[in-house]
Amino acid sequence: MNIETLIYAYLAVCTSMIIFNCVSIFVFRQQDTSLKKHSSSLETEVLKQIQLIEAGETVEQRHEELLQKKLGSTNNLLAFDETLEKLQEQMPDSIRLYLRGIRPVFTFLAADNKYSNTIKLTYFAYFIRKYRIIEGESSSTIVDMMMKLLQEDSLYCRESALHAIYSTGDCKCVLQALRTVDESNRFHHAKLLTDGLFTFTGDKQQLALELWDSFDSFSVSMQVVILDYIRFSGGDLKEEFLQILADNTKDDELRFSCIRYFGKYPYESAFPLLLEFVQRPQKQRWEYAAIAVTALASYPGERTVEVMKKALTSSNWYIRFNAAKSLESFQLTYLELSDVIESNDRYAREIMQYQVDLNNVRKEKEGTPV
Repeated sequence: MNIETLIYAYLAVCTSMIIFNCVSIFVFRQQDTSLKKHSSSLETEVLKQIQLIEAGETVEQRHEELLQKKLGSTNNLLAFDETLEKLQEQMPDSIRLYLRGIRPVFTFLAADNKYSNTIKLTYFAYFIRKYRIIEGESSSTIVDMMMKLLQEDSLYCRESALHAIYSTGDCKCVLQALRTVDESNRFHHAKLLTDGLFTFTGDKQQLALELWDSFDSFSVSMQVVILDYIRFSGGDLKEEFLQILADNTKDDELRFSCIRYFGKYPYESAFPLLLEFVQRPQKQRWEYAAIAVTALASYPGERTVEVMKKALTSSNWYIRFNAAKSLESFQLTYLELSDVIESNDRYAREIMQYQVDLNNVRKEKEGTPV
């Protein structure tokens, strides 16, 4: 191939890309115009129904039938979403009453399988979640549909369905959903599950207790999610967590979660175990000591300081770093840290000095006296 042919081929490719971009811009503008037109039409309809509701009447049957016909199309559902989003900012209470009134429309759409592929199903689940269509409903056609979506291969679809289920505010419904996800053997990141549980619209403390009651029926990965949720939701299960922490046969990740729990909620009975993890790191994975020295920041005292200083000499950087950070949180004087800062252990000395300097910089930024 000579250079002239190559140049012509390059120009042809560039021309094709320009034509493609121009056509795409035109198509997207047309779609945007169509969306705005549909949204404006739906807004008029919605406002009319809101007036009826505020007058003490119910949503018109004609309006429900119109929505059943239109919302089977994802484009129309998108336009409806845009309409509701706009009106919700202006009249949130009225929109809430309106959505409650048209709940049968979404029941019809779920029962009639109006959405044929995963992308459309995902958006429908997202819509249900966004407007809390099934809030207060633990058993309905829509809930059943969301449960089925938990079997989809698409993570986005499963995540949207889960959030829709969290919006029911029903603990039993959430337990069923988590069990479905757990038994499906499809990967679902633990952080997504833990964060999602915090969007639960019901009693979070009650959910924590019910999750704990069913704890043994879940796999280890889901048990970690449950422990993390209880830790962040403020569940008072210290004795139960201590039993897991003290059991050497339990999975490491479960025990790590328990160590973090006792770092957030100090418990005197857990203190000896935390010290042991730091003092005898060779008996288990290094993560035990690294996490334990962080948790011990919640247990100030001479014994803790002594163990922390010893941890500064560890060959593991993470253990040294976390120990220095915890020691610095005790706000010890230079004299109390002099045995470390003036020691012959270069690594202990440098990591401690680093944390002291870092804290001084932070205080200067905050305007706090160093």
